[in-house]
Amino acid sequence: MPANGVAAAGLAELGDSSTDAVYVYASFARAKAQIAGLEPIDYFFARELCRDLGFDRQLFHLLLALSESLRNGHTCLPLASIAGQCFGFASDDEGLVSHHGFIFAGEEPLEQLLTGLALAPGQQKAIVYHRKSLYLRRYFAFEAELADFIRNKSAGNFDTFSSCEIKACLDELFPLDSGSEAAGEIDWQHIAVANAVNKGFSVIAGGPGTGKTYTVTKLLAALIMLTQARDGHKPLNIALVAPTGKAAQRLSESIAKAVKGFSTFIPDQVLAAIPEQALTLHRLLGVIPNQVNFRHHRDNLLEADLVLIDEVSMVDLALMTRVFRALPPRSRVILLGDADQLPSVAAGSVLSDVAPRPHPGFSAQNLKYLQQVTGCLSLPKVKAGVQEGDHITYLLKSRRFDGKGGIGRLAAAVIAGDSEPSWQLLTRAQEAGDEQLSLLPADLLSWLPRLAEQYYLPLYRCRDVEEAFSLLGRFRVLCAMRKGEYGVENINQVIRQCLAAHGAADAGGRLYHGMPVMISENDYRLGLYNGDIGMIWRNDKGHLMAVFEDAGTDFKWLMPSRLPQYETVYAMTIHKTQGSEFDHVAMLLPGQTDNKLLSRELLYTGITRAKSRLSIASKANVWCHGVEARVKRFSGLIPKLRDQG
Repeated sequence: MPANGVAAAGLAELGDSSTDAVYVYASFARAKAQIAGLEPIDYFFARELCRDLGFDRQLFHLLLALSESLRNGHTCLPLASIAGQCFGFASDDEGLVSHHGFIFAGEEPLEQLLTGLALAPGQQKAIVYHRKSLYLRRYFAFEAELADFIRNKSAGNFDTFSSCEIKACLDELFPLDSGSEAAGEIDWQHIAVANAVNKGFSVIAGGPGTGKTYTVTKLLAALIMLTQARDGHKPLNIALVAPTGKAAQRLSESIAKAVKGFSTFIPDQVLAAIPEQALTLHRLLGVIPNQVNFRHHRDNLLEADLVLIDEVSMVDLALMTRVFRALPPRSRVILLGDADQLPSVAAGSVLSDVAPRPHPGFSAQNLKYLQQVTGCLSLPKVKAGVQEGDHITYLLKSRRFDGKGGIGRLAAAVIAGDSEPSWQLLTRAQEAGDEQLSLLPADLLSWLPRLAEQYYLPLYRCRDVEEAFSLLGRFRVLCAMRKGEYGVENINQVIRQCLAAHGAADAGGRLYHGMPVMISENDYRLGLYNGDIGMIWRNDKGHLMAVFEDAGTDFKWLMPSRLPQYETVYAMTIHKTQGSEFDHVAMLLPGQTDNKLLSRELLYTGITRAKSRLSIASKANVWCHGVEARVKRFSGLIPKLRDQG
């Protein structure tokens, strides 16, 4: 029976509207038997909203689909994405139906249904229908609010320095490129600093090794130099923030390294004014234990002249909106990140929304300014009919991946969607003598124990905790998922058993010296956050303690019994590695192509965690499917940004 017929037959099991005007299905169990992938929250979400909106089978299933889309990271549900589609249908490889699903009406009848329910933004209902998309009101409000904040920052009069002042400052910061294009190439770091220094809102985006933190450190120096020249030594209150503790630590280390490198040509009083300690976004906003609200909000603003947010691809819509709520009107905002990486785990794709690819070009006014202060005459102009990208600068040249090594070429091929060429790069790497890239056999036991002994056995034998953390940062196994043969849980257990055979681990659940752990829930009292990585370590008194790096230069020691929920971390999901880098990465993909997590963004994120060496275990069909699949987040933020209020 075709899918349509199967679904129609399945609808006979639905509740009778004459006797069951609220519940379309008699129970969650019946709904789950009909709709594949249905979660309890979807069912009860739709059931409760139908109490207010009225009974309608199309509406009930639209609400199920909206709830599912929110769980999958979308902030809205466009009607075009669901109209005429069979929602929740599933069958096995032999065509045996497991879930009949539900067939939606066409776009026009759905639009008539939603329009008749008076769900416009001004109606103050829990659901909003706007521009042919369905929203939960809170996400519609988040988008509208964030768009207003960004527009106000972009339109504000932050250009307090003349072009002559800015040019003189940039000539000092970029002495080799002053007034000319070096070797016929655009110096995008130079352009990025020039483009952000006169704006209230700016985005600097680029892949690994393109020098984002190096560039933004020069930008901070430029703003401090210009401010000091005009206002004496009035300090700029600068906040450096990132979404996770690990990302904040890496930002701190990168800024400190850049400052040290600038000591030969930037005045000491300028470098001394650049902060080197980054905070997490939650710590910046001020967490209130056992509450969802923060200490800083629209009625208790932060004291910040400039806020720099790194790893923005990881920041969801709700958190980003709350950050902007807490900012004074005159504070500048600079976003840093890689728009090709995985989006946030929660709903929203803020970075990809505010930094579209390819670059749409600069407006005539901005182009003239950039030419005046940099001398670069070959910058992209705005394309006809396209919203200009004056706030965006992409850094295009990678110092880490020069295009010759296997990791850089593989990352470029994956993000371009070149499935077959990227697989050929993998299969031919070893015979081509590529020291960066290798393809691992499908049999885990043929390579995993060897790598575990090479990289993790020394942790047990090490007696210095600082050296142990350095060793731990050299290697990591990355997985696409948590469950299954190639999932994090199984890989961690296999590695523990391998190390236990050498007397270096406990194969059961007991703690042992040199055991790496990752926190999986926030504990604000202890200052430990989801994703923080530490180690179980025997102290001078012979007691097993949990130790975590603190600000990159010190260590935090805790009794293991005080730790929030944690897990062993020889292997971790690719999602969890954002904001981290390792010398050598072994990346495992699932055995089947039907895994919903597979995407080119997932592969790109995993690939670019490796600094020097990358080993991949995957089947050809799984790899090609992953490269061809894309993460698509439905969002209404872009059209709201284009509104004029």
